[in-house]
Amino acid sequence: MAHVRLMQRQMRPGALVTHGTLKTCFLSIVCKSILLLAGTSSDTSLLITYLSSYIFPSSERAIATNIVLGVSLGGHSAWQCLFHDARVSAAVVVIGCPDYFTLMSDRARLSKLASWVDSPTPGKRFLGSRDFPPGLVKAVELHDPAGMLLGKLDGPIRRVEETKGSEVDQGRLLPLMKRCIQGKRVLNLSGSADKLVPYKCGEAFIQWLRAAAAPGSWFANGINLEDIVFDGVGHQMSPAMVKEAIRFIEETLQDHLGKGGTGCSKI
Repeated sequence: MAHVRLMQRQMRPGALVTHGTLKTCFLSIVCKSILLLAGTSSDTSLLITYLSSYIFPSSERAIATNIVLGVSLGGHSAWQCLFHDARVSAAVVVIGCPDYFTLMSDRARLSKLASWVDSPTPGKRFLGSRDFPPGLVKAVELHDPAGMLLGKLDGPIRRVEETKGSEVDQGRLLPLMKRCIQGKRVLNLSGSADKLVPYKCGEAFIQWLRAAAAPGSWFANGINLEDIVFDGVGHQMSPAMVKEAIRFIEETLQDHLGKGGTGCSKI
């Protein structure tokens, strides 16, 4: 049985935190970041495609389960892998965010960009401005989990009460969600003191997804979502997070074995 960590990419802690730097080259940083996220997700899918040829050239084993683990920037990409590659059945997301619109809007607010403050309602005109052009909005809606399912923000931040949606929305989303995440598992690990990727930026989407998948709801048991926030932890993978990640991966592999998966490698 082979266990391989497919992905763990960590953003340098100070890379996106200096608000003065953000203010002078915000668009460049935002574009590069989303390219890195989508590129890492695509690279992981390519690795899944070709890995068996390298490690099992005689086809003595078959790869049955693919689990991704990502930290920080890799955590953002892990969400994308989960949504875009049917072969990825589980993900461990560490200090990552599934809502790029909200994450970047929060950084625009902190940087006091003109596109954020020069509006009757601060932030109302940020998405679609020269700091976050319409083409970039469309790209995020194609790749980002929250962008795919909930679209861009109507205000400065996505709020839980604004994500409930109508029956029409549910009918539109159900085929997409079944195709992308039906039967998958995700462990989302965050720090309550994380200032680089605040938990609040992904909270509305995570609560919306959890409510949709709750027993008796319209996507009942469609995805197994665990969401754990660690008190006092900043932008780091703490020992307690490592312990939870190991536990989750072990349970995921045992779940596969319980469904009759034998004689295969879990990657």
